[in-house]
Amino acid sequence: MKKENYLDVIYFREEYGENKYPQKLCDHIIEQYFSRNGSVAGKKLLDIGSGKGNHLIGFQRRGLKVYGIDKRDECIEVLKDIDIRPCDLEKDPLPFEDNQFDFIFTKSVLEHVYNAENFISQTLRVLKPGGMAVMMTPDWRSQCLFFWDDYTHVKAFTKKSLANAMRINGFADARCDYFLQLPFIWKHPGLQILTSLIACLPDCLKWKDNEQSQHRPLIRFSKEKMLIATGKKPA
Repeated sequence: MKKENYLDVIYFREEYGENKYPQKLCDHIIEQYFSRNGSVAGKKLLDIGSGKGNHLIGFQRRGLKVYGIDKRDECIEVLKDIDIRPCDLEKDPLPFEDNQFDFIFTKSVLEHVYNAENFISQTLRVLKPGGMAVMMTPDWRSQCLFFWDDYTHVKAFTKKSLANAMRINGFADARCDYFLQLPFIWKHPGLQILTSLIACLPDCLKWKDNEQSQHRPLIRFSKEKMLIATGKKPA
């Protein structure tokens, strides 16, 4: 019997299409953060914890030269035309030289790493001077009741702690904000009053089934906030 792996169990959908959420998120990150100083075409991006490669494909579609980090064999074999390297984020240096990347992106990885200092300091090391990192992780305040449902979670962050972690490890202009994984909110921020009301509904309504394998996105992601932190490598 084939042993199920983490990505098959937790991230059970492969979403590579242009109309899927990963592409929408990549476009939002580019628009809001990466393209502020001009076109991103031809610039180098590293996705730390790239998983099945949904975001690698999303950024690559928009002209970025993408690289990935993931230590699982099933992840490394997903996209053979992209440079995806293994790394133990707890103790190892990232397998790249200093000052290599214009941008670094990581989503839902920091909460799986005990040694956040190594993770964040290594991120800074491989960024080019003036380069930007975008880090996303679950918000402890809104997810504390079910954060440990994923048994691989080992470290939780608040808005304040994540911003401080980046500052202490050398990032300039570090800041952290709350983030809702609902694309319509990105375009129409005023509708957050609606999601605030939806967030008051009982947690059981987030799921369509008792096994909690099928969710209601509007309810779930109105209640479960993410953190999005940004910082630059000092020039």
